[in-house]
Amino acid sequence: MRIGLREQDQRVALRMQVCCKVKIRPLGLGLPFYGECIDLSVTGMTIQTMYVPRPDEEFDIFIMPVQAFNLRNEPFSARVRVKRSHRIAGLQLYELGLEIIQVYQ
Repeated sequence: MRIGLREQDQRVALRMQVCCKVKIRPLGLGLPFYGECIDLSVTGMTIQTMYVPRPDEEFDIFIMPVQAFNLRNEPFSARVRVKRSHRIAGLQLYELGLEIIQVYQ
């Protein structure tokens, strides 16, 4: 008999649902892309964007904080690696599962 959450539920329990704008800066390309971060954890995040990455591609990402009084206004910036990517049905958006490789200060 297993005690606790199912494996799928354990993953969800470790993720924080967010709704923040993101800026994607692919390495070697001059143009940034934009999207929205929908969940965040210590090791990764899920974003929705029009950018279509290569498998295992690495790029820099900047998550813009929600504007609130007396809170940090600097974006969270990190180097990430694509772990999964799929098109959202009926939309021109892709959902990317990203692994955080390095957090920038």
